[in-house]
Amino acid sequence: MDLALTNAQVLTMTGDGVGPIEEATIGIENGDLVFVGPTAEFDAGQADEVVDCSNRLVVPGLVNAHAHMGLTMLRGGAQDVPEIEWMNRALAPLARYLDADDQILGARLGVIEAVCHGTTTVCEYAANVERLVEEVYDPLGVRVVATETINELADERDDLGPRDVPTLDRQLGANALERTERLFERYADHDRVSVTYGPQAVDMVSPETLREVTRRAEENDRDVHVHVAQGERERLQVEARYGSGTRSVDVLEETGLADDRLIAAHLHDATTAERKRLAEAGVRMVGCPSSIAAIDGIVPPVLEYVEAGGVAGVGTDQAPGSGRHDILEEVRTLAMLTKCARTDPRALPAWQALRLATVDGARALGLDDCIGTIEVGKRADLAIVDLDATAMVPAVETPFHTSVPNLVSSATGSAVDAVLVDGEFLVRDGVFVHADVEALSRRVNERAKAVFDAATDDWQAAGSALVDDASYGRL
Repeated sequence: MDLALTNAQVLTMTGDGVGPIEEATIGIENGDLVFVGPTAEFDAGQADEVVDCSNRLVVPGLVNAHAHMGLTMLRGGAQDVPEIEWMNRALAPLARYLDADDQILGARLGVIEAVCHGTTTVCEYAANVERLVEEVYDPLGVRVVATETINELADERDDLGPRDVPTLDRQLGANALERTERLFERYADHDRVSVTYGPQAVDMVSPETLREVTRRAEENDRDVHVHVAQGERERLQVEARYGSGTRSVDVLEETGLADDRLIAAHLHDATTAERKRLAEAGVRMVGCPSSIAAIDGIVPPVLEYVEAGGVAGVGTDQAPGSGRHDILEEVRTLAMLTKCARTDPRALPAWQALRLATVDGARALGLDDCIGTIEVGKRADLAIVDLDATAMVPAVETPFHTSVPNLVSSATGSAVDAVLVDGEFLVRDGVFVHADVEALSRRVNERAKAVFDAATDDWQAAGSALVDDASYGRL
């Protein structure tokens, strides 16, 4: 046996709750969990390395089920604007000045931030995502679901009104589909990399390409990840392209995408009836609480989706929206927003919120056969939390485990002390093992200043609400 974590408090996330085990040991061999049980029943002599986890809580590695890490360099660049302005008038004038190297640099910082806060799996949604896998995820040892963005918008959108229909170029979609197929082939046998199709949204891809994605997904039993019903901008675009009264969920159903291979991100602009139809069809959902609260002023309908019988996970989306890549913060935000939206303090309790970040997130990405719970046979993707961290105190087990509410309602990822993927430490004693994070932060900051400076004229000409804020000294 390669490694044993002994004397830990463990939340296995098995069963219908959190599956707590006190004074537990976790045994790891070749990246697999080979022992999970009481320390008293374990022979420490079996392990090459033994790590005493007294005063530590071990949970399954957290799952970030939807992220655009390549935009991390634009953190702080697009917030406090009307939803209709966010993409075209706030973010786009900055984003066009990011080059491919900037996206790699920012993604590296974003992924390290996520991992240091307990995340072991990220669903990365990006154009040319293969480069992110090659230069960020694989070298850092992080599990990733690589989703190649399929987008056929041929026009710059900055000057278009919300009902103006951009030109679609099907060749762009064909090229992205071929990049995706190369990904499937290249990573077919990779332990940490899986792949999904990623038509960006139904207003950004032709129905012909959506049907082709459906055909390929059915033929090869592959997942499809789509942004769905994101807000007013998308709703107006879908009506302009498909006709008055047509909605995103209608297009998904008409093109055959609305089945159990679909992962639908957001859904906050879908109706209750539409969400129920998707849940009944087996569609999985991902909510991004901080991003959608900041961009749309809306509470993601995650609990409603789960109550309708659907599977849901959570993601951080992109740093200009969510601010951080901290899944513990996401589930806390979602829990608090849901309680307020329902005026019900019992809505989305801590144990259920923690499941969204672990086992349910794994189910949302179709990875629950290998991650999401701590049990023999799963991969050793683990987050170890310091129970002596201020936000985790007091840590008591009787008459109940305070670690559960404290982890969700009090702590952030800063309480995470160590992180393992496939049984290898990526974070140890709070330090990321494979990178100089301070030096990386300096590089990102230097390059970001150049990007923002170059974008100044375009940003001002776009005229978002932030331009006035800056002119009055509010930013």
